[in-house]
Amino acid sequence: MTIGTLLVYFSAIFGLTSFIAAVRWARGNEDSAWTFKMSYHAMTLAMAAASVVLMVAILRHDFRFDYVIGYSSTEMPLIYLISAFWGGQQGTFLLWALMGALIGYPLFRKSSWEPATVMAFYTPTILFMVGLMLHPRGNPFTLAARIPADGNGLNPLLQDPWMATHPPMVFLGYAAMTVPAVLAMTAVFRKEETRWLDVGLRWSLIGFVSLGIGIILGGFWAYKVLGWGGFWGWDPVENASLVPWIVVTALIHGLVVQKFTGSLRFTNIVLALGGYLTVFYSTFLTRSGVLADFSVHSFPKGSLLWWLATIMILALAAAGWAILWRLFSSGVPQGKEIQWNAGWPFILSSTVVLFTLSSAVVLIGTSWPLLTSFTENPTVPGIPFYNLTGIILYIPLLLLLGIGPFSSWQSKWNELNKRIYLTAVLAALATVAAALLGGHGVRFLLLFFAASFALLGNLIRFVEVARIRFLNTGAAIAHFGFALMMVGIVASSGWDRTSELNLPLGHPVEAMDRVFTYRGHVDGSEPKDLWRVAVMSPGEPEVTALTRMYRFRSGGDYQIMRNPAILRSLGHDLYVAPLSLETGKSEKPMILEKNKPVQFDHGTLTFLRFDVDNNEGGAGHMRVDAIVLLTHGEDQTELTLTMKYVNGKMEANAVKLPIHGGENAIAMSRMMVDQQMIEILTESGSGVETLAVEVSHKPLMNLLWAGTILLLIGCTVAAVRRYLDKRAVAVVKTAAA
Repeated sequence: MTIGTLLVYFSAIFGLTSFIAAVRWARGNEDSAWTFKMSYHAMTLAMAAASVVLMVAILRHDFRFDYVIGYSSTEMPLIYLISAFWGGQQGTFLLWALMGALIGYPLFRKSSWEPATVMAFYTPTILFMVGLMLHPRGNPFTLAARIPADGNGLNPLLQDPWMATHPPMVFLGYAAMTVPAVLAMTAVFRKEETRWLDVGLRWSLIGFVSLGIGIILGGFWAYKVLGWGGFWGWDPVENASLVPWIVVTALIHGLVVQKFTGSLRFTNIVLALGGYLTVFYSTFLTRSGVLADFSVHSFPKGSLLWWLATIMILALAAAGWAILWRLFSSGVPQGKEIQWNAGWPFILSSTVVLFTLSSAVVLIGTSWPLLTSFTENPTVPGIPFYNLTGIILYIPLLLLLGIGPFSSWQSKWNELNKRIYLTAVLAALATVAAALLGGHGVRFLLLFFAASFALLGNLIRFVEVARIRFLNTGAAIAHFGFALMMVGIVASSGWDRTSELNLPLGHPVEAMDRVFTYRGHVDGSEPKDLWRVAVMSPGEPEVTALTRMYRFRSGGDYQIMRNPAILRSLGHDLYVAPLSLETGKSEKPMILEKNKPVQFDHGTLTFLRFDVDNNEGGAGHMRVDAIVLLTHGEDQTELTLTMKYVNGKMEANAVKLPIHGGENAIAMSRMMVDQQMIEILTESGSGVETLAVEVSHKPLMNLLWAGTILLLIGCTVAAVRRYLDKRAVAVVKTAAA
């Protein structure tokens, strides 16, 4: 047993001990608090030590371990050796468990809310992650049957700075998403459905920001690296992280409603637990291999299927039992009735409904391969399904976000600020301008109008609130960013233009109001070859787009890696993705039978006869000539294809053809004298190297990225504000005491 495996076992033992101690502590045994804390420290220390062991093994190229062999090599740069830690599923289990353990520390401080009960619910989530490593296929310290000279290396797709940071942020978000669920469970058992609101809202914002950063990093990586022109492909494994993010978004708005109106008590508990369960479900989809036939991201079938399924069912049963126990013991938590004729209560509650429906739609689409697995042809919903349902849900959502800045908690619908009409007019003018500039499609234009309406309204709200206190602008910034993001999505995805071009070397090609010229290979860029494409727009100097395309070995097969070039400007991105490279010549074998013409390059080749010279060069030497007639148009030419045997070795000459300027050639590769046949290798084509590319013009792409950043900044400001307000209240209480 390796030291790493031993540390995993220690973390499991100490984790189980801390769980038992937390349960005793929650039941009133204060002496168990010390036992819990010591065992929790020991568990965290064991996982930290195991992480160090794995990282050292990767950095030192210790190929005794299967994991190090599978995800690292001696030629990888340091940054990618570090990211190899989470390059495979076993490493992500360890990373996730360590992050979960570290996040637990703020939950059992003296000032924390119900630390004993919270940790009694929280510790099993860490045991879940440790339990994944107890399975042989989940253990990153499994020894290899044979120690190779070098490892397989990290997949070239993952050797990118954005992908080096994407997985840690996703798993940090997953770990943070656990906390609101644990707080909700504590509220259920303590029958205190209001006291968890402030801390639950803060942790929901933390989970939203961390998971959101991970998702956005992954989207930017896909856009920058994959070369298919998009930032989101609605792949089932991509959706697996999106669903918890949408659920926690609904939870944030629901907690705000409950905090100010007392409504949605039971709804928020269900949302908190639902977000947690979707994380479990995401793990099941991603790691079990059930989507191996439907997703390029999924791990192979059978890796941890039944182990994960068992744990997920147990988690689902535990959460379901908690809700049912609460219902039967005390009934549904009763909150105040929502004032549907008021502004913000209606808007925020409707937002909760729309986000919940959105998460349900994505969840159903993601699960569709499983739901249809009993049929002969299980399927995955296509992009049109998500686009249609998304537009239906997000148009009213954005309209509500545009109305919100002109409303309040007490205002009635007939009391809305009259500036709302000016905002609607400006949004309509922006939509007309977009249509005149090339925007099309009624649904896309309606979504653009709704997003512009929300953007302008929240910009006004931000200015008004910032004058009073900047820390209160979190919601306005987040909603402004969300609307800006939607404008970018509509413009870049709905109104983009795409064209496939064949670019002969050195020959300008006009397309999409520009001139594209293929300039050839970048010398010295091997083995990850770069190819130059010059782009000239009217009235502007020529710029060079560097696309990358090369072969790499993955397992026993070769694959083609294609990375796009992105020329960015303020108003649009020009996206140049390589498709293929044709050298202009093709070589293939051809059989010629005597006196039987064979079609070749708009003409024919006919094998006429053999000429043999046994004495050339003396003993051990022999020369055979095959006379071939080339007919091309009205011209006929006899070609002599020579094959020599010199000291037992075969040599053949290549003969240039008198067509295409002598750029092509043929050579004899095999003789079948008894059958009066020869095999030749033919080289045909124009000889002009041609690069095939897909060029896309993506308007307002920068707004998409700027909007996502502002969305996360707004939620961060809101979280910081709540933390500072909490500290200020604590200081006042201390001074008063």
